[in-house]
Amino acid sequence: MGTADLNILLIEDNPADAELIDMMFSEIGREQFQNYSLKKADSLAAGIKALGKEAFSVVLLDLGLPDSSGLETLLRIEENAQNIPVIALTGLADEEFAARAISMGAQDYVVKGKITADGLYRSVLYSLERKKSELLLKDSEERFRAFFELSGMGAIQADPASGRFIMVNRSFCELTGYGSEELLSLSFREITHPDDWPADSDSYEKLLRGELAQYDREIRYLHKEGHAVWVHVSRTLLRRAGGRGEPLRVLGIVHDITDRKRMEREIIEMAHHDALTGLPNRRLFIELAQIEMAQASRNHKKMAFVFLDLDRFKEVNDTFGHEAGDKLLKEVALRIRKSLRKSDTIARIGGDEFNIIIADLHRAEGSAEIARKIVDSFRVPFLIAGHELHVTASIGLSIYPDDDLDMETLFRYADIAMYHAKETGKNNFQFYNPSINVHSAQRIKMESRMRQAIAKGELMLYYQPLADIRTGKMVCAEALVRWRHPEMGLLEPKNFIPLAEETGYITAIDEWVLEAVCSQAKQWRQAGLPPVCFTVNLSSRVFQKAGFASGIARILKDTGLPAGSLYLEITETLAMENIQLTASQLAQLSGLGVQISIDDFGTGYSSLNYLKRLPIGRLKIDRSFIKDIATDPDDRAIINAVVAMAHNMKMKVIAEGVETADQLDFLRQAGCDEMQGFLYSRPLPAEIFSELIGNGK
Repeated sequence: MGTADLNILLIEDNPADAELIDMMFSEIGREQFQNYSLKKADSLAAGIKALGKEAFSVVLLDLGLPDSSGLETLLRIEENAQNIPVIALTGLADEEFAARAISMGAQDYVVKGKITADGLYRSVLYSLERKKSELLLKDSEERFRAFFELSGMGAIQADPASGRFIMVNRSFCELTGYGSEELLSLSFREITHPDDWPADSDSYEKLLRGELAQYDREIRYLHKEGHAVWVHVSRTLLRRAGGRGEPLRVLGIVHDITDRKRMEREIIEMAHHDALTGLPNRRLFIELAQIEMAQASRNHKKMAFVFLDLDRFKEVNDTFGHEAGDKLLKEVALRIRKSLRKSDTIARIGGDEFNIIIADLHRAEGSAEIARKIVDSFRVPFLIAGHELHVTASIGLSIYPDDDLDMETLFRYADIAMYHAKETGKNNFQFYNPSINVHSAQRIKMESRMRQAIAKGELMLYYQPLADIRTGKMVCAEALVRWRHPEMGLLEPKNFIPLAEETGYITAIDEWVLEAVCSQAKQWRQAGLPPVCFTVNLSSRVFQKAGFASGIARILKDTGLPAGSLYLEITETLAMENIQLTASQLAQLSGLGVQISIDDFGTGYSSLNYLKRLPIGRLKIDRSFIKDIATDPDDRAIINAVVAMAHNMKMKVIAEGVETADQLDFLRQAGCDEMQGFLYSRPLPAEIFSELIGNGK
């Protein structure tokens, strides 16, 4: 300690004792301490005053002073010299008294009659080191308590034998909802979820036996309010004798993982359920199907695999937008659920496709009752975004174990049966049978080939003239598409357009027809043929496509075809599907100068009040009203009424499907303006039609 400083305060009222101690320090101070000094005070008050003015290294305190005596003196000094070692001086050699003095804060105890210079030196060194150790320990304890209390994670100390809490921090109290006093009366087991206790208890026993140094576990604690809180618990054991003796404390760190567990559940939910409808997705559905098949096999029961697809759902999306489409899918899911039994399972596997398991069947016919119930549930229109939507469903069923024992095969069979339902008029259900399997394979092959038809130049145009019903002169021609199938020959629209509409390929076909008609007209004009106007039928998909009118404007500009030479035909049903969209699209087309016709008039449910708001130039009466006009007075009455109404609204009337002279005579008498049909001309290939107009016929 040769370089240390030593500043001593001696509080002693006996001058002889004070002088003796001063002499002893004079003897040892200069040898042992580089800078040594000693200050004296003869009363407690003087000592306390000195402590307030100056920093001392050590205090030598006589416990018998004029203004204080005994251990009370020590307490008073401790209050004013908390970080300074104190050596008690007394004339009594009382070990019990000495022990009490040390327990109350003194670092050492010296009997004045037995004191020596060496003994005093050793006492000072001992007291300085002991005080230093006490301060370090105190600082360490304070740091630990601060960490313990302020940690963002829960921290606990518990009794190893009982598991009862001995110390808990604020975070642990907040996590469990209990106050600290309440927790100190509880144990691990009392706040652990009963389902999690057995496993947690097993790990805890291994920790006590020394088989584990520590352990981590995710368990649930029971909050004071009754709900479960997910936590990650890390526990270790504090033992006597450097970790080898008996257990002293269980130390635990507890982290709240409730949010993480919730996110995990949500991720699992998302991985197995459709986000839009909340139904199982295909992944979960397959798992459930495997379970149902195993149960059906054990119980010698049957079950049905069902494939359901909405009819014309893509038109709803194109017309009203994806938000309306999503709302419709939610409503559809609810409606199907209500048609099923509790034992049945429904899943959305993508788009507008749903899979269903009809389980626990004694007879295959039992599934037909449920399928019929689902179809019937679609009879009530869906109210979406203020619109009544009439949506139907096509359903296919396969039966386990009748049709097959393999799940993937049964799914495929149900899919085939569903497409058969669409081909037989939609809005119905069909069971799988082997005969439709061949047809399905042909359909898939045809769909694949159709998607290459435009690129391979297999589509071609035919033209069917429209004539003035009074003069018989051609006034226009309707462009009709044909497909030169490499294997099946020349196909009329009825043989491939329905499939094109189902697959969405109709848009590409419509756009090709528009481009081809206008380009053909340009070539004929450049060849010197007389100008002819053309009509083109539009599907709902292309008509509802964003930017459709601007696309027509581009085609007219590129080909130089006068806008007034192009008539676009939309069906009555299409016009009424979304009157706002129809009015907007037709207004843009009319602004370009394009003429508008309503096709298949009489087959829909149009309102004349709506029709008169649209820029329509012609109504084409559907052939179903023309066929029997010679014998059916109702059809004749309808035609007379339509002609009168149209003329009153400044529209021309065209009759399609005219095949006999009697039909023509009646239509002429009724005042019909134009006609189209086999009586006048069949659809003609482009080269023959060009000869016809070239000859002026």
